[in-house]
Amino acid sequence: MTARPDLGGSSAPATNPQPTPDRPAPLRAAIALTAVGAALVGLGPLAGLVAPGASAAFAAWPLLLPLALAAPALAAAFAKVGHPATAAALLIGPAVLAPGRLVLDLQFLVNAGRAARPELLRVDTLDAYTPSAGTWLLLAGHVASLVGGLLAVRGIQHGEESAGAHRQGLLTLVLCAGFLAAVAVLMAPFASDDPYLLPNPAVDAPLPVLVGSVLLAVGAPTAAGFFAGAGDPDVARGGLLGLAVALAGIVLPPLVAVAVLDQLTLAWGPVLGLVAVVALATLALPAGRNRSVEATGDLSLPTFTRLIALAAVFALIAGTLALVAAAMPQVEMPFGLRDPSPYPARVLWPAGGLLVLVGGLLLLPRVGRWLRPVLPVVWVVVPLAAAGVLDAVFTAMQAAEAEADYGSWAAGAAVLFAALAAAIAAVAGGVERDDVDLTEMAMHRLVLFPSLVALPLGAGAFSVPVVTASDYTAPGVFTAFSTASWGLVIALAAVVGAAVLAPMCRPQRAAALLCGAALVVSVRVLEYPLTAGRFPDANPGPGLWFGLACTAVLLGTALAAARSRRDPELA
Repeated sequence: MTARPDLGGSSAPATNPQPTPDRPAPLRAAIALTAVGAALVGLGPLAGLVAPGASAAFAAWPLLLPLALAAPALAAAFAKVGHPATAAALLIGPAVLAPGRLVLDLQFLVNAGRAARPELLRVDTLDAYTPSAGTWLLLAGHVASLVGGLLAVRGIQHGEESAGAHRQGLLTLVLCAGFLAAVAVLMAPFASDDPYLLPNPAVDAPLPVLVGSVLLAVGAPTAAGFFAGAGDPDVARGGLLGLAVALAGIVLPPLVAVAVLDQLTLAWGPVLGLVAVVALATLALPAGRNRSVEATGDLSLPTFTRLIALAAVFALIAGTLALVAAAMPQVEMPFGLRDPSPYPARVLWPAGGLLVLVGGLLLLPRVGRWLRPVLPVVWVVVPLAAAGVLDAVFTAMQAAEAEADYGSWAAGAAVLFAALAAAIAAVAGGVERDDVDLTEMAMHRLVLFPSLVALPLGAGAFSVPVVTASDYTAPGVFTAFSTASWGLVIALAAVVGAAVLAPMCRPQRAAALLCGAALVVSVRVLEYPLTAGRFPDANPGPGLWFGLACTAVLLGTALAAARSRRDPELA
């Protein structure tokens, strides 16, 4: 059993990441620098963010300052009681989110009136504002937090992993919480009747807000997964706590703003974020338990079958929600105006049906193991279809003051459950690979070359329109980028990922990946017969032919991979 050095300076060997006892200065400097950054973030806006002067919509510094100081205060407390690894990791969590928060706040330099941050600023005119001292103090605070996290990393040395690094059950829950946080930061923080506080989801927000939100959405689940898999329980505990505290600083101010300002109403984004905060903080407790192999024996992990069953249930829920969304009205239009959503909603039928089919088959023991790699690819058909629906809904809401109906909410929920199903299926794949000898794995040329051919075909299928008509510009990846384009980007990424990974997988797993990619492209192809009827002069676009060719290549390659039995152990 690995011994951990105590606070008194024991010389027992340590194999887990531990702050070096002869270098306490980096940790002390990290705590001090992070505390300074927290003070700048909490109090800097009091100096005034813009000129001419404009204050916050409410006195928020009593909330912002404690939230910002929570991480360095907890780090100092853990360091004092003899847990320097926990203290260091506590500072790394906020540092991971600092770049996203920094880019978000760059909006005050570009156009402060569109920041939609009532806890920091509320303008009352359309006149141009210039950044003032408070903006620079706010940005400096984020930089200080980032540098403090880097100093904290220097205080941790890496050794051998402990048995706790393989707790897939904890990892699954943490990844789900991290994904929930990612969804939360991409959604609108609140709804508003105030013409000077107009929030938008990330896809419709100004560029700094979009980029900052994406950085937060990537950083939260990535950091959560890293900390959950850390070999040292102290690092896992501190990292998850720090991440929860940093995320609380993002999602709590909008909730408080809704509570104190009559013009604002609650939105789902901060609510989901608060759930993620509570989940991460709660999961930090079991993550911090030091379970050695000698003390506990074999780890109690969720079996492959249980993970597959859980993924199947989420897939069934996602598919059912997509079908419900397709059957229900998406938007409530003002009297006399045409609803633009019925045709895009038709794509939800094959998307939802496909998820229901895959989820049901995953529950069958004989096919579940083979079908498992399909789900992490094919789940993207739900955001592919839902993005087109939500694009129509958002356009109607902005142009005609329409209201979102139950169908659009069901479509959004379907995306969430589909992503959770894919994440759990991916974790199940990791559990499965733990029992397989992959040392002899090699690139399979039989799969490699057709997969390379499928890459440009897939890019064409999602980058150019499948339907063309006069006076119609279809959403695209490189042109006419809109909310619907995000569905195209996600689907294209899944197809590319499957085509790249398939040549390195065991033959049957490669066949499953390629079949999943073919199903995704097929849903894209179905967009033509399902939606072309809305245009009297609709014609097949080049994306349709790219999609048909890509589907044929992927299915042919999958068939060749399934028949490959050159190495029975890899089949």
